[in-house]
Amino acid sequence: MSFSPKKYFSKIQSPDVLVKYYATHNIQAFFEIGEQTPRKQAVEIMMDFYTSIDPAHKYDIERELALISSLSTKHAPPLFIQALIKANIPTIPEIECHTDHDRVLYYYTYHKKIVDEVLFFHDFYIAKGYMLYEAKEIDLLKAELAMTECAKEFKRIANKDDRVTECEVETKNLADMLYVHVTFDGAPILTPTRNKETGELDRTKTVRKLEQIRIVYLPQDKEVLISYTGNKHERLIFLDTFLRIVCDSGYEDKVQSFDLSSFKKETFDFRTTSKNVPLLQWKIKAVTVSFGESKAKKKLRLSLPSTPQEQGLSPLFSTLEEAKMTELFTNCAIENMTLSFSFTDINKPQKQVNVSCSLSTTKSSLLPLFPYDRYARTLLKLAHIDKGFIEKAKKEKEEVSKKWEA
Repeated sequence: MSFSPKKYFSKIQSPDVLVKYYATHNIQAFFEIGEQTPRKQAVEIMMDFYTSIDPAHKYDIERELALISSLSTKHAPPLFIQALIKANIPTIPEIECHTDHDRVLYYYTYHKKIVDEVLFFHDFYIAKGYMLYEAKEIDLLKAELAMTECAKEFKRIANKDDRVTECEVETKNLADMLYVHVTFDGAPILTPTRNKETGELDRTKTVRKLEQIRIVYLPQDKEVLISYTGNKHERLIFLDTFLRIVCDSGYEDKVQSFDLSSFKKETFDFRTTSKNVPLLQWKIKAVTVSFGESKAKKKLRLSLPSTPQEQGLSPLFSTLEEAKMTELFTNCAIENMTLSFSFTDINKPQKQVNVSCSLSTTKSSLLPLFPYDRYARTLLKLAHIDKGFIEKAKKEKEEVSKKWEA
């Protein structure tokens, strides 16, 4: 995605931080922007100055601002704070910052030495496709030391099946979690390519996609997250290797288990069991139910009204009553649902943070990486909806063990 300076400046509400940033490039800046300055005018002032910068300096500045912009997410400021705490550096900004873009620009300007480390962790928070598994609790230092042997096994696996590739393994810890990033070239893929000069089609051309594995080990939660760009079976091979060497255990074919029967009770309310969780409110947004025998099972999806007045399960039961389906719902099985939670912002009590959660009997969209997702998971556990991990079958586990031992 191309970088747009104007779009980036539209997110900056603390121009004093921008002044300090320019100073690191020996550029003196001054913006006549006050609290009453309209946002459109403020952006134009910042853009006018930006366009006036000497081209020799602007190239480096644009590259940096593009990087800072890509890092300006809700995940980055907490990571900067954790990294500063780890490095015994004061975390309170010297300049008031109003947005995540302000904060990231501030941290980049004042604490550039830790940017590379934050970038490493930040990539885990924007990655997709994580799967959650059970893991044995091991001391974090012991786990980190075991990664030397684990990295050797990862490299051996990456070079199996006649593949020859460099395999890079990087490991860091932060806030009682272990982060592991693995990269290597995958198997050659036949990719016919047309020669731009001759127009001839080379049908024998092969390319090797860069495969990436991200593992986050949460010893206190006894869980491990893994994201892999390759296929499911290879993902389980790497997971099993990590669990065997680092956690003294191995892959268990277990799945998360959730009991959704509580949502069939109109009186159910998370607020009755939300001890030590800053829950403001919650509501059900959609539900899928099934009825009939397994061979002739039918499913029904209900998208529920979402008005400020309706909270908890009231959108569901008011809809059922209106459609005269209350009795039918009593005899149905809940397949999955979508919930919405609102929490008090722990940094700004006057604001709230919303978390959406899709939930089935074997899977949740919530990830323990994110603090407010963790609050939502706590609510599920306190309400005895989250039943933890249960063993599904032994067949897949045995296949993984044979592959690992080969």
